[in-house]
Amino acid sequence: MKKYLTLKNLGWVITGLVVVMLGMSGISKVIGTEEMVTNFTSMNLLPYLALVGVMEVIGVGLLIFPKTSKYGALLLSSIMSGAVALHFSLMGGANFMVPVMLGLFAWAGHCLRNYTVK
Repeated sequence: MKKYLTLKNLGWVITGLVVVMLGMSGISKVIGTEEMVTNFTSMNLLPYLALVGVMEVIGVGLLIFPKTSKYGALLLSSIMSGAVALHFSLMGGANFMVPVMLGLFAWAGHCLRNYTVK
């Protein structure tokens, strides 16, 4: 009987969740949707909109492949750390748990997929 509920498969599910959420976010920043332009304009960060989007898309791409998932998790957690700092400094701490959880899930997915307990 084959086991389907393994830690490695759970890591892939978590990675898929992070890839979908941050992939959509990165692409919407790159193409400059109205919501992202409004958010970045309110924070006076509009010149960095495309840069942040490209970094998110690169991080998602690196996270997918097992050999580079460490670098993808590092890049995405760094971006999410900046998002947490912005949430606290400019938004009064509103909704800061979303970027915290996405950064943690990026590392959790990487660790569950690539490390085994022996």
